[in-house]
Amino acid sequence: MPGEHPATQKARLRTVLAVDRTLTTVQLERRGLLRAATWLGLPQVTLTCRTRTTQPHSDTDLSFVALDARWLSRPPRDLMHDAGLGEVRHRIEQKNAMPPRAVWQHVTLAGRQRAHLPDAEILNPHPRLRRDWSVEFDAGYAPTRVEQKLEAAAQAGYNVIIWATSVHTRTASVSKQAKKLHDWDRLPGVDGVVVVFVDFWSARDPYEDRPRCKKNMIKSTWFTKPAGAG
Repeated sequence: MPGEHPATQKARLRTVLAVDRTLTTVQLERRGLLRAATWLGLPQVTLTCRTRTTQPHSDTDLSFVALDARWLSRPPRDLMHDAGLGEVRHRIEQKNAMPPRAVWQHVTLAGRQRAHLPDAEILNPHPRLRRDWSVEFDAGYAPTRVEQKLEAAAQAGYNVIIWATSVHTRTASVSKQAKKLHDWDRLPGVDGVVVVFVDFWSARDPYEDRPRCKKNMIKSTWFTKPAGAG
């Protein structure tokens, strides 16, 4: 943020990375936090990443930043997942769309237990309402995998599914797929699916108004809209 004190910028960056683990320098630049990473001397790594797995032309050199260098030793896919999740978390917070006092956390189980769980979850602390949200990042899942992930979220008891994707056209296609599954009674207990396009590689604001762009940045499909949902 222009005019923000360096100490404030550094504190804000620490707070962000404590949750998101790894973000790209592009994301930090757009949020006015890149200088804070330099001031703090945070570790970085630059990797060639395919931001949309089915599109070879999407190969991009990305620099990732973390508080702890151990986060940067993981494969590019994992670092991109963190960046995609961090981008959707930022967008949700900007729109004040999270339930009051809700807590965001990554899902960290590994192996077979991890296969059908979401990448992150938004936990609702209300003692009598079980209204947790699942969060998934998709850089190019096959349609069958999308279906499995949506159904797994329903079976795990999440009532809202946030689907972040780096593939712009998926704001429409995943929404249609979710609607079909709901119509076939295969998403029991799910109130809605929100598909959000996220961009963690473009230097300019990727969400600014573009009159010639007809693709949705976000598409919400509500079956039963819960209180507090945006």
